[in-house]
Amino acid sequence: MRFKSLLLIVAILSTNVFAQSNADTLSFSLEDAMSYASKHAYQKISSELDIKSARKKLWETIASGLPQIDFSAQYNHSIDVPVSLLPAEIIPEDMLPPGIGPGDKVPISFSTAYDGSYSVSAMQMIFKGSYFVGLEATKVFLDLTRHQDEKTEIQIRDAVAKAYFLVLAARENYNAFKENLEINKGTLKETEAMFDNGFRESMDVSQIKLMVREAEKQIVETKRNEEVALAVLRFSMGLDEDRQLILTDKLETLSQRLVEQQETEKWAPVEHIDYKIANTNAESQRLLLKNAKAQYLPEISAFYTYQKSGYGDSWNIFKEQWYKAQFVGITVSMPLFSSGMRHAQVQQQKLAWDKSLNEQQQTLRNIQTQSLTALTNYYSALDQLDIAKESKALAEDIYSKTRVKFSNGIVGSFELNQLQGQFVQAQINYVNAILNLMNAKIDYLKAIGKL
Repeated sequence: MRFKSLLLIVAILSTNVFAQSNADTLSFSLEDAMSYASKHAYQKISSELDIKSARKKLWETIASGLPQIDFSAQYNHSIDVPVSLLPAEIIPEDMLPPGIGPGDKVPISFSTAYDGSYSVSAMQMIFKGSYFVGLEATKVFLDLTRHQDEKTEIQIRDAVAKAYFLVLAARENYNAFKENLEINKGTLKETEAMFDNGFRESMDVSQIKLMVREAEKQIVETKRNEEVALAVLRFSMGLDEDRQLILTDKLETLSQRLVEQQETEKWAPVEHIDYKIANTNAESQRLLLKNAKAQYLPEISAFYTYQKSGYGDSWNIFKEQWYKAQFVGITVSMPLFSSGMRHAQVQQQKLAWDKSLNEQQQTLRNIQTQSLTALTNYYSALDQLDIAKESKALAEDIYSKTRVKFSNGIVGSFELNQLQGQFVQAQINYVNAILNLMNAKIDYLKAIGKL
């Protein structure tokens, strides 16, 4: 009975561990991985915080033109009460201290040992040219932040896609090298048997052993490359470094799907995110010029202050009578002469605006050039893949036939080793060609703003 209970406990614990393991493992297709990273990547989180900060900045600017109300209070204790000296002639004789005559000075105190006050003041801006420019500028700044967020998302998707491709490429090579290792082990076993029967030399056995060791080395290196690529992928997606991933797409099927997509999609350079950013930068420079011109305008504001003060010779002045005062008015300030400083500032900003317009056109031409270059690279990668695919098939056929000849004693181990190296290189070239094609496709989509 105890044994059955123990088995039941072990089964329950095993089930919980398995469930926890599944919960820690995430499965992603390429599109799923890019979508996940668009929400959870570190850069994306920082970018969204920038947008929130820009919204707060907009309200800060708006609020600066709304009524501002402040409160202040003060309580003082004069340890030594200040005194003033008055001529004796202006003081009635019955109030003069003994021994004071004409020409003497009489110390008089006009304050008390304790005093306090509090005030409430309100100010409302009536007109300020830079304020209205600032409202426009903060809205443009918010637009710029949103454009930067969009560009960040594109960069994240680009990084995730290329890291995803690297993992698939490493796994494709791993599978090919593992299969080749099994073939070499079978060849080694066959060669050792033939050597024992006197049909092969010891050098043939050593050569095949060398081929086995080389295949094992390739597997170890490929596995390390896969681990590095997975680490890059996790980081790009904003995942913990120990999170287990299952990539559901396969290298060849994914590349085929990317190839089948229409590569000559309709697009307009003015809709590209880089052009939007350049256009927003030009608009911000225009507003800075407008702000520089607004410095010639007057500033007008209204104010109101309510104040109460109390005095006493004891610390509790709150029992004494407090006296109020109120003020209301308008302040006006206007620049008159700055020795040409403001004019120079306007001219500098005019040049900065002209420069931003030139950079806007440069960005437009750059987008067109990059898209053409990316499309050319994509077509070139397609051609290279066809060549690599054919070369791999030929190298595999030659290597397969040579293994048969080696088994029949027609060729030696040295030639077999050479042709295996040729096949391995053809396999690597083929996987690299697929990788280059997929990267070229991503680069093209990024260049036309469709990633």
